[in-house]
Amino acid sequence: MRVRLRDLAERLGLSVMAVSKALRDAPDIGAATKAKVQAEARRMGYWPNEAARSLRVKQSGWVGFILSDLASEEGALISGGLTEAAQEAGIALLVGLARNGKEEAEQVRAMIGRGAEAIFLLPRISTEHRSAALEVANKSNCPMIFLKRYPADVGLGSGRVSWVVRDVKGAAEMILDHLYDLGHRNVAYLGGHSAARSHALHMQSVVEGAERRGMTLMGGALMVGLEPEDAEGEMRKIFGKKDPPTATICGTDTLAQGVFRACFRAGVEVPKRMSVTGVGNGELSRHGMVPLTTVGFPSLGRAGFALWKKMRDGEGGVQPEVVQGELIVRESTGKA
Repeated sequence: MRVRLRDLAERLGLSVMAVSKALRDAPDIGAATKAKVQAEARRMGYWPNEAARSLRVKQSGWVGFILSDLASEEGALISGGLTEAAQEAGIALLVGLARNGKEEAEQVRAMIGRGAEAIFLLPRISTEHRSAALEVANKSNCPMIFLKRYPADVGLGSGRVSWVVRDVKGAAEMILDHLYDLGHRNVAYLGGHSAARSHALHMQSVVEGAERRGMTLMGGALMVGLEPEDAEGEMRKIFGKKDPPTATICGTDTLAQGVFRACFRAGVEVPKRMSVTGVGNGELSRHGMVPLTTVGFPSLGRAGFALWKKMRDGEGGVQPEVVQGELIVRESTGKA
């Protein structure tokens, strides 16, 4: 049988209120009493009834996180930061998987039905221009925070919604400055998925930045996909052309790994004959076949949780946040 607060109070010969305050570390309870109460609570196996507490304070003490693939590096990094931040704040996190828009909306509906205070969503890369998940959240006035990307119909005024994204424009500028300083003038660009706003913005920033610096994008800016083999196949075509570039800018670290494979198979030494850069600073960038020059970012999961927590604590409304990156120079780039 579960130990109740009243059982603990009777055992100690104290009032229920005094025991409750001691467990909450209230300032009007002496240190000796607190220590005695907390020690007896541990001995008896007492823990607070969070469901009852949530009814009193009108806060459930938990939030939801929805993503399409927990096993991916992207999902693991964001969920790891979000979980750590929530745990440090004493907030429970319920994780749900959704492979399409319908499942995203269903997960949001289920989480709100169970009392989630907010929903964090790492959406799929999709050509859809509306978010059914956000529509469900808005009907219940539940805050929703998009992480890394957000649908085209999402903006300020769309409800209690916000987003935390990477400053991919700044990332493009840092990479271009780095390569320009190394003497590279003819470069290739292999981007990710054109349906992802962040990928499209990174590509646009590279195109505009290269033009301002007098650099040439050999073959134009190419959006090749999300997988290493997508970049590897395109890089093989580039090697088949006359006067290949001296550097390749990749929209993600994952694509850079495909470029490395193509270089290895073609006998092109990195960085002596080809410099390669990425975006993300994931595990592969640090421990791949060649340590990758890339742009790293703070945890989007942590940043998203901090943004929501400020709103919950009455320190302001939910406002979007663009997380700044940092250039990390490794062995994959050298002089032209």
